[in-house]
Amino acid sequence: MPDRSGGMPLPSVQWRCWTPEGVVPKPDSRHGPRMKLERLATATVFTVAPGDSLDRAISLMEEHDIHHLPVVGQNRVVGMLSDRDLLLAVGWKLSRERRLGDDGTLTAGPVLVCEVMSHPVVSLSPENTVRTAAQVMINRRISAVPLTDEQDRLLGIVTKMDLLTRFHELTESQPGLSVLRQPATGHMRANVFTVGPRELLHVAARRMSEKHIRHLPVVARGELVGMVTDRDLRRACGEQTVADELAQAAGALYFGPSMIWEIMSRNVCTIDPQTRLIDAAGLMAGRRIGALPVLRDRHMVGILTDTDIVRAVGQSDES
Repeated sequence: MPDRSGGMPLPSVQWRCWTPEGVVPKPDSRHGPRMKLERLATATVFTVAPGDSLDRAISLMEEHDIHHLPVVGQNRVVGMLSDRDLLLAVGWKLSRERRLGDDGTLTAGPVLVCEVMSHPVVSLSPENTVRTAAQVMINRRISAVPLTDEQDRLLGIVTKMDLLTRFHELTESQPGLSVLRQPATGHMRANVFTVGPRELLHVAARRMSEKHIRHLPVVARGELVGMVTDRDLRRACGEQTVADELAQAAGALYFGPSMIWEIMSRNVCTIDPQTRLIDAAGLMAGRRIGALPVLRDRHMVGILTDTDIVRAVGQSDES
């Protein structure tokens, strides 16, 4: 697990596991879906305050290679900030790159964390299980969950990538693994939504929004030639919004990327239908990617995402 220490130890407390049904007994398993989140999360976390600048958030994410920052105010978790929020809001540009006018007193786009953070926050206890975290991420369509106590004090954070890493690290002898030994073919999406390299960005963005997906394989003449993600599109849209405002202030026009081929990734990692979920999780965690096109004889027959793997664990009855 990467160190997310912000230089300040988080409070240590005696935990109970809270659910909508009340207090439940502590899980006794140390491995698999019943493993408690306290064994998976780090004890310290990088955070930002609502009044911090987006520049600080971008710098923290870049320096420590993280995608999520809990927002803490008055010793309570009051929001979450993701790289997706920053990409869409400011195109990952620092405030000095967004200055307006000759005197530079105005800035294009938001400036503070509180302007773009997500709230209210969905949180869990360290006593909750990996399976519970998987269910919450799938049901709430989120990729990170802060761990808090009953006073909403921050204790740690668990991300979807943390779950994938843990799934891959489990050994064959540990319990709760049968679903992860299953092949991708049983969990992948067979009806794959794709785009062509010359399709317009707004078309791809609308397709992702309508289909509730975050990855679109790029196909030309029946062959896979690239991949575009919601992060790619958010960055492009955010950059265009900022650049348009800057151009207007200067009495000019901005013409940025408009087609998929201009922003897509060309080096795409793929798997075959018989690849096990545990091995696919390792590929995703190792390469820090969220989807793997599934190929049979060079033809795409499906796509397996991090959400598919997390859902499989969340729906498993092995807990």
